[in-house]
Amino acid sequence: MSLTTLTRLLTAAVSLGATLTAGATLQPQYNGSYPASTGTDAASFAKTKFDFVVVGGGTAGLVFAYRLSENPKVSVGVIEAGQYRPDDPLIGTPTAGNLLGNADIGTLLGNPTYDWMFQSVPQTALNGLVIDYPRGKVVGGSSAINSMIWQRASDVDYDNWNTVFQNGPGWSAQGLEPYFKRVESWTEPELLFPGQQRDPALANEHGTNGPISVSYDTFLTDIEVPSVAAANSIGIPTNSNPDGGNETFIALTARSVDPKTGLRSYAGNAYYQTAIGRPNLKLLSQAVVSKINFSKSGKSGIVATGVNYIVGGKTYTVNVEKEVILAAGSLKTPQILELSGVGNKTILSNLGIDVVLDFPQIGENLQDHPVTLLDFKVKDDVLTLDRLNYNQTYSFEQQVLYNTSASGAMSYTEAVVGPLPLQKTVDSSTFDAMFSNLTATLATQQQTPIQKVQYAALESMVKSGAVGWFELTVVPSGGVASTAANGSNYLTSVAIELHPFGRGYVHINSTDPTVQPVIDPKFLEIPWDAEVLVHGSQWVRKWMQSEPIAGLLEGEITPSLNVQSDEEWDAYVRTAVRTTNHPLGTTAMASRALGGVVDPNLKVYGLANVRVVDAGIIPMTIGVAIQSTIYAMAEKAADLVKSTYGI
Repeated sequence: MSLTTLTRLLTAAVSLGATLTAGATLQPQYNGSYPASTGTDAASFAKTKFDFVVVGGGTAGLVFAYRLSENPKVSVGVIEAGQYRPDDPLIGTPTAGNLLGNADIGTLLGNPTYDWMFQSVPQTALNGLVIDYPRGKVVGGSSAINSMIWQRASDVDYDNWNTVFQNGPGWSAQGLEPYFKRVESWTEPELLFPGQQRDPALANEHGTNGPISVSYDTFLTDIEVPSVAAANSIGIPTNSNPDGGNETFIALTARSVDPKTGLRSYAGNAYYQTAIGRPNLKLLSQAVVSKINFSKSGKSGIVATGVNYIVGGKTYTVNVEKEVILAAGSLKTPQILELSGVGNKTILSNLGIDVVLDFPQIGENLQDHPVTLLDFKVKDDVLTLDRLNYNQTYSFEQQVLYNTSASGAMSYTEAVVGPLPLQKTVDSSTFDAMFSNLTATLATQQQTPIQKVQYAALESMVKSGAVGWFELTVVPSGGVASTAANGSNYLTSVAIELHPFGRGYVHINSTDPTVQPVIDPKFLEIPWDAEVLVHGSQWVRKWMQSEPIAGLLEGEITPSLNVQSDEEWDAYVRTAVRTTNHPLGTTAMASRALGGVVDPNLKVYGLANVRVVDAGIIPMTIGVAIQSTIYAMAEKAADLVKSTYGI
């Protein structure tokens, strides 16, 4: 839905509010202004004594701050570059956000009020294509602008953190399970997909008293059930318990939406807003961190003494008594470390930055989930979300329904998601040829220690045929892969590569903290990654040509049906790749011998009192959207710190 459309809906609803039945409320409400900060100003913040200073008031940072400040004797300060925007309808209303993560139709992504609006360097393997990299620049971080998908990876993904990366059993599926549950206030699904059973084990996987509301769609268009039935018809079963240690196959996907209010549940409203009254928790918004300050080395490493930040062009310094917690995200945290003199000495010296700690692994190991899109024209009498754009009567009815019962089209998020083993989408001879080519490619590469163990683990996982390797998603709207015609209905189908072999980087090329770092995910530079997306996209076409979904479609729009051969698909994929907005790995949690950046306690090697708590610590991609994993990691991080200090 476009920003113009949503604004029109909200304006219409408010203007007609007096005619609604008694007791009807219009939500979310927005008074047109937001506080510049939350109970503190830049100068006062700098004068406050904090035990912990958290850099980044996003998903992980707010979880950590919330948990540590539960003890009134522990003082926590949070520095966030974005605004504090409580009750913002663009954040709160599920359909107002962009369903595909980085589509042009979005109202949050590509909007500088909410988004850092990062971009990659031109991608060599994509004919110079530049990838948009949305990241949340608002209190709540990317949990305020993401697609709200709530998934848990297969056990093997988390168990690798223990065994492959030598982080110990606390970082395993079993070790993380209590933290997943601690986050959640879970509501069981009302609707069921074809082939889905009410599995009692599903409830056992979830928590019911946590801050984040986790629920399922109560509204579906005419697309979801036929698309699931079509997948079933070509050998893809429905998974009734995707959170039970095996996420493979198609499922009704959970989302971080409060079923009572219909609003997004995220770190801003679920964690921070419930803790605003704590006198020992202060959050400074619209402040850009420029560096961490260090003093002499102690017996445990170099000691951080405080953090510099900029507000209104003036630099302030806040001191820290115990630790600095970096939770700025996988793209910003390496930038802050390098600006502080911690990173590759060549990069730092070339920019005139004094080297505090030569640490070339910082900013390396960037991984992500690349995605390609296909779209299809849907018959006129088939309901999709496009009707919100061209039918004013329907739009208003749905807005009123949402505001009175927290349901309907405005409450919708992606419902159909399915990670598939590669062997489900290609025949055995094709798989064998792909794997042989992969082995030959990797044999020519100079691999770092962490890459060696990553690639061995990935090879084992893909050969097992038991791990999701590409993910299918269907979104009942258009305007993403191609320009939508007014008054028409569309379906956008997605192929996401879950475990790419490509490895990129993020580094600074300026000493200015407001200049974005250089981001190079190196998408599809390894031929295997391109082949996976080619075959995944081909399978999506086969899926959409299967009944009963095929009977609802008029035809394929993008790519055209002229795209048939593997070579033609490869050419298309290289023009259509986007990011699923899951960058990770740039401050990897792994043993030092493997080239890790943080240890199992999340402390940066060589620094006495700096920890990283964000997606950068994930050492290798997992086979799902990363949101719930970030929350669980942050909950565990808080416990680790509490244990360290006896809190």
